[in-house]
Amino acid sequence: MFGYIRAHRPELKLREDEYYRAVYCGLCRTMGKCTGQCSRMTLSYDFTFLALVRMALSGERPKLEKRRCAVHPLKKRSMANPSPELEYCAVAAAILGYYKLMDDKNDEKGAKRLRAKLLRPAFSSFRKKALRRGAHLGDLKALENKVIRSLDELARIEEQKLPSVDIPADTFGRLMSDILSFGLEGTAFKLATDIGRHLGRWIYIVDAVDDFDEDVKKTRYNPFSCLYGVSGFTPERRDAVKVALLNELCEAEGAFDLLDITDSPDITGIIDNIRYIGLPTVADGVLFPAAKCKT
Repeated sequence: MFGYIRAHRPELKLREDEYYRAVYCGLCRTMGKCTGQCSRMTLSYDFTFLALVRMALSGERPKLEKRRCAVHPLKKRSMANPSPELEYCAVAAAILGYYKLMDDKNDEKGAKRLRAKLLRPAFSSFRKKALRRGAHLGDLKALENKVIRSLDELARIEEQKLPSVDIPADTFGRLMSDILSFGLEGTAFKLATDIGRHLGRWIYIVDAVDDFDEDVKKTRYNPFSCLYGVSGFTPERRDAVKVALLNELCEAEGAFDLLDITDSPDITGIIDNIRYIGLPTVADGVLFPAAKCKT
């Protein structure tokens, strides 16, 4: 359900692109220290964006240093030094990854279910290390319980085959809201809650569209197949979903605009790129794949 939150890098300034990669590499390095070296293979740009938003909310500005890594050993690359927000995102990624894998093991069939069973020991190790090494970050068990409740609720919605996009999207929005706002207080907590809710809803809707054909083929729950049947998306329906996705970004815009990041134009530029260009570009690619291929 992830892989959709990324920058449109051709539109980033060189300095912004370097900062974006530095936070990505810094998160990768932090994951190796907090949740185990193998956990680095689960790294995604989704949690890089969450790290950037958390930095904007908390005022954290990690220092960048040139370092080598195993993947790029010949040339030093800019990396963000370990920081509380990077540690938190590494821990949150391990917790969510484990329970998402357990969800796949229970709900999927065939190769995906087998994959989940084979990966369970590794992801269980990531989770245990996250809870142990991230104990100084706050009550991670409370966060874990919120993740479990949200995923259980999504599972119940799937079992009932509810013909609604809003109900499961709200549940996933609450999950993302809990992850993004964890440990924050006051205005930062309120902004994170708002951003997380609408971002989570956006992710769920895009993922449901993206998985529609496969879900229909494998007779899995998809809110759009419950609404539209196996006939799927007409051009008018795709346009309507595009409007709904843009509305979610518009709803989050007020909270984004209140982020106090005037001291860091690089973070400002990256976040603006993602919300104004990256996310709409990803949505268009999912909704109108034929047009994307022609382009």
